[in-house]
Amino acid sequence: MKLTDPSSQSFRQQLAEPLAEMLETYQLSEDRSAPDNSSSPPLLVETFQQLFDAMQQTEASLKDDKSVQSGNPASPEAVTELGEYALELFDQSLHWANHLNLSMVLNRLQAFTIAMARWIARHGGQLLHLEPVVDALARSANRTQDPGELLVLYQAMGEIIDAAAPVIRRDLEKTNPGRPWRILHLNRAIVATRSHQPDIMDEAFAVLTEHLPEDAAGFFTQGMEQMDLLNYPPHVREVIDRYYRKWSVNRSLH
Repeated sequence: MKLTDPSSQSFRQQLAEPLAEMLETYQLSEDRSAPDNSSSPPLLVETFQQLFDAMQQTEASLKDDKSVQSGNPASPEAVTELGEYALELFDQSLHWANHLNLSMVLNRLQAFTIAMARWIARHGGQLLHLEPVVDALARSANRTQDPGELLVLYQAMGEIIDAAAPVIRRDLEKTNPGRPWRILHLNRAIVATRSHQPDIMDEAFAVLTEHLPEDAAGFFTQGMEQMDLLNYPPHVREVIDRYYRKWSVNRSLH
C-alpha cells in the first residue's frame, strides 16, 4: 500500500470522493444515531473543507520562498493545535465509516490519518495522541508486502516517532502493554525486519532498545522463532541473531 502525500492539495483532492460517499450513505440511512458522540457527517464534511483551507494557509506561511509566503509563519504550537483538531475530525469520521459499513471509506480515512500525522511532523508540530495513527499504521503494515513500500512505511513511522510530544516520549505508562508508543516501536522493528535490509533493521533495533529496553529480550527471542517459521534469508537472520545474543542469551547468563 502506497502512502498518501502529506499536503493540503492531496487531502482536498483525494478525500472529496470518500467524504461525499460517507455523506450520501448517511443521508440515505434510516439510522442516523451518532456513534460515540461524533458530529454528524454533514458537519464533518463542512469542517474538513475549513481544515483544508487552514492547512493550505499554514503551508503558504512556512514556504522557504519568502516571495510566496502568506502572512506570519505558523508557530509550532499552532501546527500542533491544528493537527490535533484534524486528527479528532478523522477519528470521528472513522467512527461514522465503521458505523455505516463503508470499508473503502474507512481504509481511505485511515490512510489520511497517517498522512495527517506526517503533515504535522513536517510542519514543526507535535503529536499529542498516537492511538489513531498507530492503529492506521498497523493496518497499513498488515496490507503491505512490497519491500519498497515497507521501507516508505518504516520511514513514516520514524517521522511519527520523532514528532511525538515529550509527554509521550517519557513513556510513563509502562504497565500498559497496549500503549501506542510501545506498539509503534515494536511494529516499526517488525516492518524493518520484513524489509530484509540489515541497515534498516540495525537502525530500528537500536531505537527499540533505547526506548523499550524492557521489551528487547522478548522481541528478539520471538524474532529468532520467526526466522525458522518463515524461512528468512541468512543476512536477515544474522542481524536478529546478533541482537538476540546481546539482549537474550548474554543477559540470561548474568
